Amino acid sequence: MSRRDRDERGAVLVMVALFMTLLMVAAAFVLDLGLVRVDRQIDKSAADSATLAGLHALNAGDGYPHSYIGVCTAAQYLQRNSGRFAGVDTTTGWKNGLGAASTSGCTDASLRKKACKPTDKSTWAVWTWSGESGGASFDIKIESGYTFTGSGWTEDSLPASSSDTGLASQAGCDQLAITITQSRTPGLGSLATESDLVTSIRSVGRVKAQPGDSAPALLLLKQTGCPVLRTGSNSGDSYVHVFGAVSNNGISQPGTIHSDGDGVGCTGGSNSNVFIGGGGNGIVAFAGPLVSNPTSPDPSKPGLISSVALTNGLSGTVIRDSLDNVHGSTALTTGGTSQEVVGRSLVTRRLVDERYFTGVKGAISAATGVFATGATGPITGWTKFPASVDACKPTPAQVTALSLTSASRLYVDCNGKFIGDTAGLTLDAGTIYFRGWLNPARTLRMPNATKVYIGNHVANASAIDLGNNASVEVNNNAANLGATGLCGSGQSSSKATLFVRSGVFKQTGGLLRLCRTTTFMMGGSSTGCVPTTSGTPPTAAPCPGINSGRGYGQFTQTGGDIDWTAPDSVDATLDPSTMDPLPGSAAAWSDINGPEDLALWAESGTNSSDTYNMTGGGIFNVRGIFMTPNAEPFILSGGALLNLTNAQYICSSLELNGAGTRVLMKVDPNSAVTLPDLGLVGLVR
Repeated sequence: MSRRDRDERGAVLVMVALFMTLLMVAAAFVLDLGLVRVDRQIDKSAADSATLAGLHALNAGDGYPHSYIGVCTAAQYLQRNSGRFAGVDTTTGWKNGLGAASTSGCTDASLRKKACKPTDKSTWAVWTWSGESGGASFDIKIESGYTFTGSGWTEDSLPASSSDTGLASQAGCDQLAITITQSRTPGLGSLATESDLVTSIRSVGRVKAQPGDSAPALLLLKQTGCPVLRTGSNSGDSYVHVFGAVSNNGISQPGTIHSDGDGVGCTGGSNSNVFIGGGGNGIVAFAGPLVSNPTSPDPSKPGLISSVALTNGLSGTVIRDSLDNVHGSTALTTGGTSQEVVGRSLVTRRLVDERYFTGVKGAISAATGVFATGATGPITGWTKFPASVDACKPTPAQVTALSLTSASRLYVDCNGKFIGDTAGLTLDAGTIYFRGWLNPARTLRMPNATKVYIGNHVANASAIDLGNNASVEVNNNAANLGATGLCGSGQSSSKATLFVRSGVFKQTGGLLRLCRTTTFMMGGSSTGCVPTTSGTPPTAAPCPGINSGRGYGQFTQTGGDIDWTAPDSVDATLDPSTMDPLPGSAAAWSDINGPEDLALWAESGTNSSDTYNMTGGGIFNVRGIFMTPNAEPFILSGGALLNLTNAQYICSSLELNGAGTRVLMKVDPNSAVTLPDLGLVGLVR
C-alpha cells in the first residue's frame, strides 16, 4: 500500500462529522421554525376568536360601539379560553386613545357607558399586557378604535387591503384590533444563535351601524327632566297601548317605547317619574307575534319599554310610577306577565336624521328657492288669476276659467288671508303657491297637487287656520282614496309635499286631508331649522332669532277631523334576516318629492302657547312618521280612542290630555325608523 493511500484514510470520517454537525444545526432550525409556525397559528387563532368576541361586545344596544366593553371582553376571552394567556391581568394596563392612563374598562361603569366618538380619542380604549407562559414571553395589545394609518404592517399596503380601511366617518370606531408579539428562546437552534425567536400576529375586526329589529311607536328624545311620557288620568281610563306586529316580509317585532330620559332631576314623587301611567295598564307594550303563527306571542319578544335612566342606575320608582301602571307584557293584547322597564343607552334622533337628512334638506332647499322667487309677486310662467279677480276670494267659475290640469302651476296672488268661496273650491293644478295664508270659508280641495307652497309672506301667526265646515285637502284624487272615502293605504307611486314657510298650522274644526303627503313646517327659516349634524339633542330654541328661538312652525289640531297619510311607495324596506335596507329603500327615503313614510317634519320648539297637538273624537286616520323632535310635549287629547296603527311619533316628550283619551299603536318596522343596532362585518385582517 502506498503512502498516498495511507494519507487519505479517515478523510471520509472528518467529512461525515462536518456534515452531521451542519445537519444537526439545520434540523434544529427546522424544529425551532416549526415551533414558531405553531406558535403563530395558536396565537392567530386565539386572537381571531377573541376579536370576534370583542366585536359582539361593542354592541351595547344603542347602535354605537362601546370601546371599553369590547376591549375588556376580548381580553377576558383570551384569559379564559387559552391556557397560555391564563395569567392575563385586566385590572391594569389601560389607556385611552390619547395615551392617558385610565381605570379598568372591565370594572369602571362610567368607561363602559362611553360610546366611541370618531372625533374624540378620549373615548377610545387601549389595553396592554406583558407576561410569560410555557417558556415564552408575550406582549398583547387590544385597542378600539383602531386605524390602519401608520400601522407598520406590510399587508396594509397590498392592493387587496389598502382600500379596505373601514367607514371614513367612523375613523376607526368601527374596528377592534388585537396584536400579540411572542418571544421564545431557541432550542437546538441556540447552537447557531443566541437571539430569541420573535413572532407577531394581528387580528382586526369590524362592525357596522345598521337599523335594529325594533321600531318604537314612541321615540322620546328628552334627555333630562320628568315626565317624558304621561297619560292624562289617574283613574285608568286613559292609556297608551303599543302592540307587536309582523310585517308582510316576515319581520316580527314587539311593541316598543323608548325614552332618552336620564332621570336627572326626577324624584319619584308626584309627576316626577320618567313614565307616568296614572292607573293600571296606563302604559303597556305588548309582545311581538310569532311569524309562523301571528295569533300567538313570540316568547322571545315580550313588549319592550326602555329608558336611559335605568342604564344610569336609577331605581324603578323613579323610572315609572308603578309596575302595574307601566310595563311590557308577554301577551299579544291583554294580560301576560308584566316586564320591568329595561335600560338602554342614548338613542337620539341620529338614525332618523341619517335616513332622511338628504331628502329633507334637499326638499327644504328647493322650496326655499321657490319661496324666494314668489315672495313679491307671480312667478314667471305660472298661471295666475287675472287682475279682475280677487285672488283671495275666487269663485268656482273663476277657477274653472283657468282650465287647470295636473300639469298646471298656479300662483295665488293673495298677499293676505285666502278665504276662497262659501261654495268651496277645487284647484286642479299640480303645483300651487299661496302668497298669503289660508283660512278657507269652506272646502279647499287640491286633488292633483303634488307640491303646495304656503308663503305667508305677511307673517301672520297662523299659516293655515282651519275651522268648522272648512277643509284643506291635498293629493286627494280618487286613486288615493279608499273605499271608505279616507286616504287609502297600500303602496302607490303617488306622493305630495306641503311646505309651510312660516306660521303655525292651526286646526280647530273642519277636515284636514293630506293623502300620501309629507308636510314640512319650516318655522320661518330658510333651512327649516334642521340641524347641520345628526343626533342633536332636543332644544327649546332650534330656530335662533325667530320667535325667541322657538320658530314659527308648530302643528296644533285641537278639533275637527284629520285624515293624513305619508308617502308609501315601497312595501318592504328592510331585509328580514339582516335588517339592512333593501335596494331602492335609500332612494325612497331621500326622495325630495315625498320621503318614504314621512308625514311631518317640524323642528320648531314649544312653550305654553306654541304647542303641538292632535285631538281625536271624529275622523282620525293617521299613518306615517311624525318627526317633531323639539315638541315638549306633543299632546294627544280628545277623550276618545285614537287608533294610530302604523304611526310613529318622534318628539321630546308626549302627554295624553283628558279623561278617556286612549291611544292604540302598532308599528310595521318597514314603515318606521327602528332603534339602532350594530351589525357584524367580521374579520378584515
